[in-house]
Amino acid sequence: MPYAIDEDLATALVALYPRLVQRAAEPVKVALQRLLDEEHARRGVPDATGALHPFALTQGTLLREEFDLSTHAHQEGWTLGALIVDVKGMIHVNARHGFPAGDAMLRAVVASLQARFPGAKVVRLHGDNFAVLLVPTSGLSLAQAPRDAVRARLAADVAAALPAGAEVPDFTLARLELTLEQPTHWQVLGPLVWGELERAYTLERLGQAEELQRRRLRLDGFVPGASPA
Repeated sequence: MPYAIDEDLATALVALYPRLVQRAAEPVKVALQRLLDEEHARRGVPDATGALHPFALTQGTLLREEFDLSTHAHQEGWTLGALIVDVKGMIHVNARHGFPAGDAMLRAVVASLQARFPGAKVVRLHGDNFAVLLVPTSGLSLAQAPRDAVRARLAADVAAALPAGAEVPDFTLARLELTLEQPTHWQVLGPLVWGELERAYTLERLGQAEELQRRRLRLDGFVPGASPA
């Protein structure tokens, strides 16, 4: 059966995305589609590259299972390994070969990372910037992610996706081992992980990072037990 919304609801919906709908022929439809896309992202529906949206990490339940299944490790800290991959010169790929070729290259990047790290979570932090989350239940570690080997595999897989004779871009790779002591709830994990991924990538890009960045954050989230009488 068809559904209808009243004028007030339609106006409120359009007001959520003023820039997006300002030139749209059907602003309500466009705004509603954006709202659905954002909710799908929070629920972990992959985007066109095959990676997860940052909303799945910062606003969704991407790490909920990891928190629930690794409570035994919380006394020593909840630890996550991450590999951040950024495509260098993406703008030149699009300019020389067109956006369809650029899109195919990004899909190849994600597929390459997923094939090398099965069970890991691949999140698209920005347009051409991805993070592989080596979550506890994946059984993977950063020892299995040497930068030279990852870079070589990416280059080979991307070359196969680009037009013949196209120059294969280089990649910025950052490696992070993050430990959070005494997180209170799974909801705190996502935003903290996102912030640390951004920090690790920025340090790597600026040439200020160690080969493996280690970060330990003390949250003191546990409620103390009763003192003995």
